Amino acid sequence: MAPVFFGLVAYKNMTWAFWVFFIGGLTDSLDGLLARLLHQKSELGKSLDPVADKIFLSSAALSLGWYGIIPRWVVIVFVTRDILLISGVVLLKLVDSPIPVEPHLLGKTTTGFQVFYLGFVVLNISEYHLRPIIHPLQVLSVLFAFISGGYYIVRGLSWVQKEKNGSSRHG
Repeated sequence: MAPVFFGLVAYKNMTWAFWVFFIGGLTDSLDGLLARLLHQKSELGKSLDPVADKIFLSSAALSLGWYGIIPRWVVIVFVTRDILLISGVVLLKLVDSPIPVEPHLLGKTTTGFQVFYLGFVVLNISEYHLRPIIHPLQVLSVLFAFISGGYYIVRGLSWVQKEKNGSSRHG
């Protein structure tokens, strides 16, 4: 869906861009809900779903920032946070100290604010005048990106310290 969204933004077809964004978010939510309800959760799904969310949201932010629709500094905050989180998980996996991928309420809240912020930005441009809502969502999105990013970094460093202390006792 990300390439379709990017193309629609590039051609300034914001109504369709909104619907692609909305359907992407809706299908992601339904997928997670069905997995829980049908007891079909898997370790692979637990790892891939957050990555897919990050790719979709980062792509949406990048395309909106590329065309000057949202401030580029907001894009930098969103994308940098996601790159740091994914890099940390991959790095820990490479050094044989894989951290369990467990989303936290702060991360889910960040994702929620980003979805609403980006969705309302697109909706504002397409048909509605939602400017009074957009700035507070932007502030909350960035604030929670920093808070949740900091939380996950501290959690990762704590995991490394715990693994280091556990290895030194056994080694």
